[in-house]
Amino acid sequence: MDLAADTTGFLSSIWVYLLGGGFVMVSALIPPVPSTTVFVALGAVAELDGGPRALPLVLAMLTGAVAGDLLTYWLTKLMGATRWGSASGPRRDRAVEAATRRLRSRPYMFMLTSRFIPLGRLSSNIAAIAAKYPLRSFTAFSAVSGIIWSLYSVGIGMLTQQWPEISTQLAVVLAIVFSLILGWLIGKVSSWLLDRKNAKDAPSLAP
Repeated sequence: MDLAADTTGFLSSIWVYLLGGGFVMVSALIPPVPSTTVFVALGAVAELDGGPRALPLVLAMLTGAVAGDLLTYWLTKLMGATRWGSASGPRRDRAVEAATRRLRSRPYMFMLTSRFIPLGRLSSNIAAIAAKYPLRSFTAFSAVSGIIWSLYSVGIGMLTQQWPEISTQLAVVLAIVFSLILGWLIGKVSSWLLDRKNAKDAPSLAP
């Protein structure tokens, strides 16, 4: 694979890290903004001649993830869970209710897998306020889940470089498709496990 088509040198410049991290930060507030797919695509060309470096990509995504989570945390605390957000509405309300149950039931597992659940990142951040999580604990959760998310995204992209005789463009497409399928599976399995525990605990809470 080669990056001969990139005649601007953008992929090897500092701007790719700044803009990529910016996308991840904004996606915490506006879920439709791409985040995982951006870094999966960049991972597919990482360490190639003229491409970005892998470690700075991971650090850029991690920084954007933690910054976006903290921004969501403070905005939710300042304005309330129902007064702001591009994804407001019944779907987000249901996502926040489910996130609150899952967070109280299995906080560690939920915070580590919430990035793979639809609306999981936004709803988990809002749920942390509802569950009265202190900032220190929330930041620790954000950092650990951000590390896993960043390694996953860049790593999936870099795996496609091991497939011989494919073009850079095809490698990027395959990496994105594979990451979406795998992320969907992780989200489904983690949601099932979390809701299964909630269902088991429900009878014991009944009067």
